[in-house]
Amino acid sequence: MKKEGQGFLTFAQGKEYLDCAYLLALSIKRNCKINKFCVIVDEETSNYVLPKHLKVFDEYSILKKLKPFENESWAWKMTPFKETIKLESDMIVPSSIDHWWDGLRLKNICFTHKVRDYKGNISKNRHYRKLWDDNNLPDYYNGVMYFRHCVESKEFFEDAKNIYDNYNIYRDKILLNCRHELPDTDIVFSIASLGNNYHIPSLDYPSFVHMKEKIQGWNVSDWRDAVSYALTEDNIFIVNGYAQTYPFHYFHKDFTKELIPRYESQQ
Repeated sequence: MKKEGQGFLTFAQGKEYLDCAYLLALSIKRNCKINKFCVIVDEETSNYVLPKHLKVFDEYSILKKLKPFENESWAWKMTPFKETIKLESDMIVPSSIDHWWDGLRLKNICFTHKVRDYKGNISKNRHYRKLWDDNNLPDYYNGVMYFRHCVESKEFFEDAKNIYDNYNIYRDKILLNCRHELPDTDIVFSIASLGNNYHIPSLDYPSFVHMKEKIQGWNVSDWRDAVSYALTEDNIFIVNGYAQTYPFHYFHKDFTKELIPRYESQQ
């Protein structure tokens, strides 16, 4: 497959994640001028793809052997784009990030290095990152990442696939204090990044708002119980009075039921 242009890529396994991918595509189409969108699904999930999905999915591919936690190692092979921003599906892009592309291409691979609270502040909470601290791993998040289709990124994803395939060895013999029974993508990609600098310290992107409770400094399991939020008629997504400008990782999959009708009405 010839890789051309720039675009966004996500994976969806199961109807719930397909709904997430649909909402993500709607938000990108609404807010970004560079908005080509590709979703990769497994065969079972393809049964749930509707005509309305195909109106916003520019590219749609089926990966027969899509496995939980391993699918993203196929990103290099499956993307139709020369330059790709890969996002987790349970996100929205509430504001244009067109300006990111010029900066991101300074690297062949670029990860989110810092995540943010809903006020836009960089999170210093390490609750979810103890494994990284214990093992001196690169502090990377795969939630939003960029890669150019080239030899360097090909080798990176091949390394990641090898780590997935041999995760038990890494978990039991190499990593200290690893309690992740299954190969978390953030862990795998961080291990694959060892010895390389895959972020750009001078840029405040890629980054995203991460709504897990500890990052926000809360003790509630669902952020919607802690703050108010709204999507205005002029398409500004607001959380507790703060307009959201970074990709927003809402985390709770049923959030799609609230936002999909709003974005559909603005098409």
